[in-house]
Amino acid sequence: MTCPVCGYDEYEIIKSKGKKTRQLLVKCDNCDHIYNTTAEEEVHPINVRVIISEFERSWKSEVELYSDEYLEVGTLLYIDNKDVEVTSIENNEEKRVFECPVVDIKTIWVKSLDTLARIGLSIDNHGTVLSHKIEVERDFIFSIGDIGEVNGLKFQVYAFKTLERNMRKGYAYAKVIKRVYGRLLPAKDKSKVKYDLSEYVIKTTIKDKDRK
Repeated sequence: MTCPVCGYDEYEIIKSKGKKTRQLLVKCDNCDHIYNTTAEEEVHPINVRVIISEFERSWKSEVELYSDEYLEVGTLLYIDNKDVEVTSIENNEEKRVFECPVVDIKTIWVKSLDTLARIGLSIDNHGTVLSHKIEVERDFIFSIGDIGEVNGLKFQVYAFKTLERNMRKGYAYAKVIKRVYGRLLPAKDKSKVKYDLSEYVIKTTIKDKDRK
C-alpha cells in the first residue's frame, strides 16, 4: 500500500472499520495526502475456552481455532480425544449467540458425542407415572405411536420433548430427545412390540402424576 501521490509506503491510520478485511482511511507520513485503502487481517490461531459436558460431569478445556473463522451452534469439533457438538456460544459481551466470529468468542459449551444418549421415559398408568432413565444409541429412532416394552410392561408413545420443542407426531432421534411420554397398555393388549427397552434402563421411579 503506497501513497498514490508520492509513492511513500508508511502512513498514519485515521479511521479503520471491518474485521477480516479492514477499510482504512490513512494519511501519508511523507506528503500528508489522505486516501482510502484496504488491509487483509492476518489469520492467526486463537485458543478458545471450552466447557465439555458428559451427562452430569463437565470440565474445562480449550480448542485452537483461527481468527478468520465463524463458529455456530451445532458445529462438530474434536477436543480432548472426543467428538463433541457445540451447544452454546458466549461472546465477549457475555451474551449467548447462535453464531459468532472466533475473534469475538469468550466461551464455547459443547457436549460429548462419545456416549450413549440419556433420555427420560415417562409412562402414564392412570395417574401414576412410571419414570425411567434410559441410555440408548444416539441414532435410535422413536416414533409417535410406537409400541414399546419396559420391564414386562407395554406402552404406546404419544409425545416427545426434544431439545427444541414438544412433538405429538412424527419421529425423532434419541440424541435430540429429552423425554419420551407413553401410556401404559392393558396386559391383554395384543399390539406387536417394536422395541424392548428393559436392558437400557439405568434408573426407575414411581410417582403420583398429580403430586407437585
